[in-house]
Order: sequence, then C-alpha cells, then structure tokens
Amino acid sequence: MAASSSSRGLRPLAHSTSFKRSTVGRSRLSPVPPFLIPSFSTRYRSTSTPNPPKRKQKELYNYNTSLSFSADPDPDHVHWRRVSARDLVHRKEPPTRVKMLVRDFIDDSLYNPNYGYFSRNATIFTPPKEGFDFASFADTAAFQEAVADRYEKAYGLEPTTGQQGGLGRQVWHTPTELFKPYYAQSLITAVLHSYKLYHFPHQPLLLYEVGAGNGSFMIDSLKFLRDHHPDIYAQTKYRIIEISEALAKGQKQRAEEEGLGSKVEVINEDFFKWEGSGNGDEPCFVVALEVFDNFAHDMIRYDIATLTPMQAVVGIDASGDFSILYEPVTDPLIRRLLAYRRLLPPSPSTSPPLASPLLYSQLLRSAYSSLPFAPNLSPPDFIPTKAVLFLERLREMLPGHRLMVADFDELPDAVEGRNGPVVQTRYGGSMIPCETFLVKQGYFDIFFPTDFTLLREIYSVIMNSPTQKSQLHHDTIPSNPSTEFTPTTIKTPSPPALTKDFFNHSSSGVKGFRRRNVSIYSHAGFLDKYGGKELCEKTKVGDGGNVMTTMYKNAKMMF
Repeated sequence: MAASSSSRGLRPLAHSTSFKRSTVGRSRLSPVPPFLIPSFSTRYRSTSTPNPPKRKQKELYNYNTSLSFSADPDPDHVHWRRVSARDLVHRKEPPTRVKMLVRDFIDDSLYNPNYGYFSRNATIFTPPKEGFDFASFADTAAFQEAVADRYEKAYGLEPTTGQQGGLGRQVWHTPTELFKPYYAQSLITAVLHSYKLYHFPHQPLLLYEVGAGNGSFMIDSLKFLRDHHPDIYAQTKYRIIEISEALAKGQKQRAEEEGLGSKVEVINEDFFKWEGSGNGDEPCFVVALEVFDNFAHDMIRYDIATLTPMQAVVGIDASGDFSILYEPVTDPLIRRLLAYRRLLPPSPSTSPPLASPLLYSQLLRSAYSSLPFAPNLSPPDFIPTKAVLFLERLREMLPGHRLMVADFDELPDAVEGRNGPVVQTRYGGSMIPCETFLVKQGYFDIFFPTDFTLLREIYSVIMNSPTQKSQLHHDTIPSNPSTEFTPTTIKTPSPPALTKDFFNHSSSGVKGFRRRNVSIYSHAGFLDKYGGKELCEKTKVGDGGNVMTTMYKNAKMMF
C-alpha cells in the first residue's frame, strides 16, 4: 500500500487492454444515493448540502471552477483553524471550520483510521492459492470472466439499502495477485540480476517492501529464491514496512504458514515516521508496487501575469461544504519540490501548465490577463509532494538502496489539471467517477498517475544532494513567501546548478548512485526483459495471447 495505507493495485477493465482502477461486477446500477450527486458538479459542495444545484455547463472562460460569480468563500474562513492530516487522526468524523493543504485533505479522506476510505471499504482480491491455470482459458476475455466469477463468489454484491446506500468495499486487482506467482518471479529476477552483479556473495540480499498488502509478493519471491537459488536464499532478509495493523498481522501469519517466518520481519509502522533498522548504509532493494498512485498530491496554480505559484488550500465551513482558497507558497515541502523542478531542464513536466506563447512572453501574458473574463490563474497542477517526501526519507534512512516502482503512468476519467487524479466510488457493482477531488471524506477512492520521467529526475537530484537533516542549519529561505524557493539559496558543497557530471559525481550525494542505472520500462517491456520467455510463456492463454504482458498497458516500471 502506499506508505501511509494498505496495499493498492492496478485493476483491469473487462475486455480491454488499457486499464484503470475498476471492480468487476454485473449488477444493474441502483439509484444513486443523494449524497453522491453533488460530486458531479463543477461547483465544490459537500454531501451535506440537502438540495444540490443542477449541473452547470463548464465555464470555459475561467479556470477558477471552485468559485463562481454568485457565491463567495465564507468570509469567516480567516478564523478557521489550520490543520494537517496528522492533527485529525483521532477524530471520529470529518472536521468543520478548518482549512488544510490539498495533500492533507486527500490523506485525511483516504487514511483517517476512523472514517478514511481504506479503513472502511478496501479489500484485496485473492486468487486461487496456486494461481490461475492460464492455459485453460480460451482467451483474455475468458480469463477476465473467471476473475469476475471468483469476485462475485468470494465477495458478493453489497446491499443497496441502509446507511451507506449501496456503497460497498472495493476489491483491488493487483498484477501480483492476478498473475501469481509469475509476476513476482519476474520482478525478483530483476533484483537478482543487480544483486549478483554488485553484491553476491559478499553481502546478504536485503529486501524492503513498503506496503505489502496480503503479502503475496513476499511469499512468491521468497519461495522462488528458496526453490531456485538456495545459496542466495540462505543469506536473504525480507523486511516489510506496513502501517496497517491488520495487514501486518496477516503478512506475518502467511510467512509463518509458508515456512518463511525466519526470513521475514514485519515492521508495523508508517514509513514516513519509521526511524530505520540499524545500518541504513548497507546495500538493499526497496520495492514499492502500486504505492505511488495513492500518495497524496498538492495542487498549485500559477498567476498568469507573473508565473508566481500559488498553493491551494481546502476550506471546510460549518456545514461541511468545501471551497478552494489560494495563497502564496509557504509550505516547505511544496517549496522543495518546486526547487527540485527548477534544477531540471524546462519541459512540459517542469514548466507551468500554459500554452507556449503565454509561457515565454511576459507581454503576451499581461495582455491576456487584461482581457474581460480571462482567468487570472493557470489550470491546476497536481504535484507529487508525498512521493517526494517518500524519496527524501529513502535518501535519509536507506541511502544504500536501489528502488523498484510499479504504477500507472496515465489514467482515464481524471479530474481536470496536469496529473489530475481519478476520483471514484463503487455503487451497486458499478464505478461512479467524479469531476472533483472535493468529495465526502471516506466514500471515494482518490489516486493519481505517476509521471515516471519527472519522478526519475527528481529522485536523481535527491539522491545526489545532502539529506534534509544536514540542510536544517543551512537553509536561507527568502523572506518573501511568493518567491519560488530554489536550491541555489542553500549553502551546501553541491553546485548551484546541474553540471555535466552532477548525477555521477556529486560530493554531497550517495556514493555510487548513478542516474544512468535508473531505467523506465513499459509494463510489458520489463516483464519481457526480466521474466524472459520461460516465465512469460506460463501466462499465455489458449489463443496465444499473454494476459500478463498485455493487460496493463497504462502501467510502467522504474528500476
């Protein structure tokens, strides 16, 4: 799962080769409960509104869709308490009269232990113990039909009456579960290639998995090592960092039942609060499968006239209705992310989300801003602040690691904006998508695509920079909070801008880290390279199609 939640997964759409998160179900859609209807509106009103307005046509002349000419933010918002998701963990119900950053709103909506989405609705799909017999299926459609059958028999369909009005748990279909054990064997083979090249036999194989879900990747990987590489298995250690107490207990139990208990250590902690396990400098591999999609993002928008970034803040009034407020960037984590991006060459991922003529001409921006009804802010830019925090924690706690990431790189039906999330819930066996992330806390799944190219570049900058602890006494943050903070204002031995050899010879970074060793693969490309013909042949169906390599075309791997 995400480092702050349970394991998530890539879920296929039936009879398609491009996938988004969905669940398999055949029931007819029951009448939508009233509190779901406001989520379709471009006006951000909470589910507490008794008579939501009819859906309005999209206001093309102004990107400030959280505002309108007929409604203003509650003037009392200046008196609302500023909170974070951590401040709300002990609350039994969603707060009112507060404001928080977008990432805190999403974190609270998903992970609050009392009303968060994952604490009440999430279940991970479990295939047959030994996996599916892929050769027995006529084609991919037949395989997906079998998954649907198992889904309904094992989990059934939720009732459409009662307090939740038909809102049921979702059952995540992850590649690890659907293609067991061959998916895990392909991934652990990639780890073995690197381990044998650089560390074997002088150093043990140390594996960390962040958010292990049901523990299937751990089981399949260790059994593969035990049966096919006993010399490496003898010196293997497997550590799971899992925030969920229930999942951590299940992971440990499964390891014991499979005779792998002596190899597995389950650390029941939030990765963002974890203080390490001894020598963090020792070589290790960190596996994060279907984790990054649920890392909360912040939202920023740029002043069109000046390109000054503004951070978005979610306000919740006394009745539970939502509004968006914008303010100069003051959050340290947002500042650091913008600083990392400014170190990178200009690209569609690092520049403000504006058309090129506006982006490069201040005169044109000024003229454009003076037009009647012209937007004063750019479209939303959802930035991966929690992912950056995860990478910084890796740099600090496990500097000797090599990272493996698997996740979506694009998603359909996303909220408007660059890298906008998909917001959806399951009702009566069908998925209901939404147009905004400002929805009733705890009832909706919120997940993001991963810009793997940007992720790799920021990861490389972080790994070749001092740790955050070493910077605490040297930061010189500009007094003007609207000024975009850049690493050139940090007094460190590292160069103020990227030199030719920065990624290979940074004196302040992790010794031995090489950006050129971090590659990005398509889902199929990775499995073909490391799984090879032998493993990939085992997931072919009757018509010759390969379900493991063809079913996740909107996913990528970084390793």
